[in-house]
Amino acid sequence: MRNFFVSILVLLFSFQAYAAELGVGSDLKVMVLNGKEVEANSGDLLELAAGDNQIVVRYKSILDNGSKTKFFESKPYVFQFSSVDENLTISIERFRKYQKAENAFKRGEVMWSIKQQSGTALPFRIDILPGNPGFLPYGDLPKAVAAYNKKEGIFFDGQDIKTLEEEVIVAVSDTGDVEFSGDALAQLKVWYTKATIEERKTFRKWMIDQE
Repeated sequence: MRNFFVSILVLLFSFQAYAAELGVGSDLKVMVLNGKEVEANSGDLLELAAGDNQIVVRYKSILDNGSKTKFFESKPYVFQFSSVDENLTISIERFRKYQKAENAFKRGEVMWSIKQQSGTALPFRIDILPGNPGFLPYGDLPKAVAAYNKKEGIFFDGQDIKTLEEEVIVAVSDTGDVEFSGDALAQLKVWYTKATIEERKTFRKWMIDQE
């Protein structure tokens, strides 16, 4: 009987922890999922976290260029969206001509979509991922994502991705003083995400000393 209840609990936990999967559309490659490096090409499936997700995607394709073909590769794009209890697919409009793809990406007129199995479009946030300083700006994508999140005030809070602007309101008084409104925890998150690696280490050591 005990084993029976243990099995039921395992099944319930597995069901609750189940996350929908993301199908990778044609000519796309997912390289980062929630801050961790992955490699998922067209036709692959990625298991999403329950709640909010952040992915980095790149478009790659061999396209017609006059009488020849030419390889086109876009910059990495960072997406944020909330998963639902249904599998999703990320896709992009199909390009045949190199020049058309180049112009569309240059003008920011590319049509991306994230859809549920039912065909319902899912809202998402999208940005071009800024590269790291140096010769290989996208040689370390997780590092680039971390820098992007820090600059944008984005942080992972359990299964949710939040922006500091949602939690803390920053105001400047007539005398030039900066004032924060919001609970103490939210304010701590503000300063922590803005701190350097060395400042974070010092802060963590200070916290341990307070215990």
